[in-house]
Amino acid sequence: MKHQVQARYPAAPDVVIKMFTDKGFHTRKLDALGMPYKVLAHEFDGQTFRIRVERKVPVQMPGGKKAEATVTNEETWHVASRTGSVKVEAGAMPLECACTTAIADGGSETLVTYDWTVKSKIPLLGGQIEKMAVADMDTRSADETRIAIELIADYR
Repeated sequence: MKHQVQARYPAAPDVVIKMFTDKGFHTRKLDALGMPYKVLAHEFDGQTFRIRVERKVPVQMPGGKKAEATVTNEETWHVASRTGSVKVEAGAMPLECACTTAIADGGSETLVTYDWTVKSKIPLLGGQIEKMAVADMDTRSADETRIAIELIADYR
């Protein structure tokens, strides 16, 4: 399933890419979300930023069951092109999630676009699982954007 998420930030693209390429931003955002996490890897050479984080995520399963999953996210940003990618390893959950990212000047704000591909590994229930994952992704994205907007002043 293809799914696009967009986030708007009240700052110039240079400010947004500066924030996204700071390890401290990612850890403060995760702290604010209140989910246990561990930074597994981090690199930044001034041009390419990469962070790999493992976190515990509450998930809603089909049939109303709730569970906790160990999810690993790897986020990459390229400063010059203001593009990147996110890959999500969903642990025991039967999902593959990845996206390309792009930062664009929106005049008085910056628009960040995430073009996701969400694929379930279960043949018959796959579509239902993908839809639930996308709904959860939208909720989490809204929370992460809200927190990022609160932190953006530190990067001006």
